[in-house]
Amino acid sequence: MRFSVFIRCLLVITFLAVGTLSFAQEATILGTITDPSGAAISDVRITLTNTDTGISSTVTGSSDGQYVAPDLHIGHYVVRAVAGGFKNAEQKGITLQVGDRARVDFKLQVGNVQETITVEANPVAVQTDTGEVSSVVSGQQISQLATNGRSVFQLEGLSTGASGVQADFQVPTSAGGDFNVSFNGQRVSHNLWLFD
Repeated sequence: MRFSVFIRCLLVITFLAVGTLSFAQEATILGTITDPSGAAISDVRITLTNTDTGISSTVTGSSDGQYVAPDLHIGHYVVRAVAGGFKNAEQKGITLQVGDRARVDFKLQVGNVQETITVEANPVAVQTDTGEVSSVVSGQQISQLATNGRSVFQLEGLSTGASGVQADFQVPTSAGGDFNVSFNGQRVSHNLWLFD
């Protein structure tokens, strides 16, 4: 009986851990759709296409011109807005990293729906949709930058606002010693690490 309960608990914990890891690789695109006067346009169909996989998803804007597309896989996207009585609009070259909340706003022009306005480049924007501060260390940085003691946690210093008291790499060094980094004055225990 006790062994059976133990096995069930172990299966539940494993299921939750695997589910958490699979959802940790997601990002969100959100935005506002307005007309040339700045008034919100309701019920706009937004199509988001991952150019790496070819997979598309569609969301509909709310009555106040807002849309949110959560749980998108990381990658490169093209976002297209379609509304009756307005020219179609699309923005290309949107790159999503883990945990990003990318804002893609549209100002639709009055016209024929057969016409399309394409924006090729996105301006650098300040993140105003969430108080989260995050950073991604790319695979190229990991493979091409030297680290002391082969610890990838040395790459934390590439993140803005990082300050820490990392171990001196004398044997034996506890694995937890590498996590002694504070970002922007937060406590060390408030860090979240996601590995792909």
